[in-house]
Amino acid sequence: MASSKKKRVNESLAARDEDVEAGEDEVDDDDLESDDDEDDDEFIDQEVQVEFEARMPIDSDFHGIKTLLQQLFLKANINLSELTDTIISQNYVGSVIKQCDAPEEEDEEEDDDDPVFGIFTVVNLTDKKDRESIQQITGMLSEKCQTAGQVDMSKFSLLLNDPDSHLGLLISERFINIPPQIAVPSFESLKKDLQKAVNKKMNFKFANFLMISKTYRMKVPGQKSGTSDELLFSNSEEELIYEVCDSHFTYSVASERDSVVSGHWDDEDDMEALRTVMTFSADKLDLIIDRLKTELSNT
Repeated sequence: MASSKKKRVNESLAARDEDVEAGEDEVDDDDLESDDDEDDDEFIDQEVQVEFEARMPIDSDFHGIKTLLQQLFLKANINLSELTDTIISQNYVGSVIKQCDAPEEEDEEEDDDDPVFGIFTVVNLTDKKDRESIQQITGMLSEKCQTAGQVDMSKFSLLLNDPDSHLGLLISERFINIPPQIAVPSFESLKKDLQKAVNKKMNFKFANFLMISKTYRMKVPGQKSGTSDELLFSNSEEELIYEVCDSHFTYSVASERDSVVSGHWDDEDDMEALRTVMTFSADKLDLIIDRLKTELSNT
């Protein structure tokens, strides 16, 4: 079993209590809500200071990580259990976000009740191409890219399948009420993890990264397309990546309906749920981190 170690990032962040909608594969209500409804009502719309930290993923994080992956992939035919196992098995790269109100020394029993608020990692789609979950992801992306018709399919196919140019699937999922400022230390930590892994001759030297972002457009009655042209991001900092990425395409997941662990972002039927796929060369990682630092420090 992977050891429980706290990672480098410590961030004091403001989190807002929000209603949690339970999905079929989401964490139990007891993990996220108080049993006392009256006590819950007292804290609605009040700002609470919560301190989070990044830790290495461990076996007991399986359910929490899988739940976060499900809010990204929804009803897509992806073996999320296998993908979650892959993430945990490479726990020296990436991190999970947890609340840091527990003692420094924790045993495994305490970890079982320690909810995962976010996951930030990268999976090598090239090196792990024979795994079922990876084949399902690349197959789905190829199909969506061809249907969207927004990028050169031949170039995108080469990006997915070139054995000499490794492609990393960048996964950044978290509860909606965790502020975007967490992205800065998460990216910086991941960059260090990747460099350490490369120094140890592990397959984490990427030529390109691919990221799937939760996006949406407002519905506009009477407009030909049915929606506005403005693309909105559930994780707002990902718009900065969108602005510098090398290619992108967007597809609808409206028929799958978002049922997320952290509240509604596709609420009241006034917006169409989408996914936006972005690719960028690995040498842009420093540029992205610098932009995140500059933009998020001013918010």
